[in-house]
Amino acid sequence: MKGTIVKGLLKTAWVLELVIALFILVVTVVQMVLTGKDSLDYLSLGQFSLNDFFANTMNIIVGLEFVKMLILHTPRAVSDVLLFAIARQLVVTHSSALDTLLGVAAVALIFIIKKFLLSREDSVPPREVLTKFAQEIAAHKEEESHHE
Repeated sequence: MKGTIVKGLLKTAWVLELVIALFILVVTVVQMVLTGKDSLDYLSLGQFSLNDFFANTMNIIVGLEFVKMLILHTPRAVSDVLLFAIARQLVVTHSSALDTLLGVAAVALIFIIKKFLLSREDSVPPREVLTKFAQEIAAHKEEESHHE
C-alpha cells in the first residue's frame, strides 16, 4: 500500500515537472520571437540597446538550460544552469569589481567541478527515465497506428 502511494506521488511529481518544463519552454520560445521582433524594430528606429539584447538572450538561454535540467535530472544539467545564470549576471549587470571577481571565481569553480568531480554518468539521465521515455514514445506510436 505504502509503495503504491509513493509511486503515485513520484509519478505525479514527474508529470508536474514535465508540465512546468513545457510551460517554461513555450514561454521561452515566445520570448525568443519577441526578442527578435523587438531587436529588428529597435534597429530600424536606431534605438537598439546591446545590453538589453544580451539580457534577453541570456534569459532565453537560462530558460532552455532550466528546461533541460527539469527533464534530465543530472548533476551536469544543474551545473550548466548555474553556469549560465552566473554568466548572465556577469554579462548583463555592471556590478562592482568585487562582485565581478566573485562571479568569475564561481564560474571557475563550476568548471573545476565539471572537470574533476563529475563523471560521464553524471551527464546521462537515470536509466529509468530513458526507459520510461522510450516506452511512452513506443506507446504513442502504437496508439497512432491503431487510429489509422
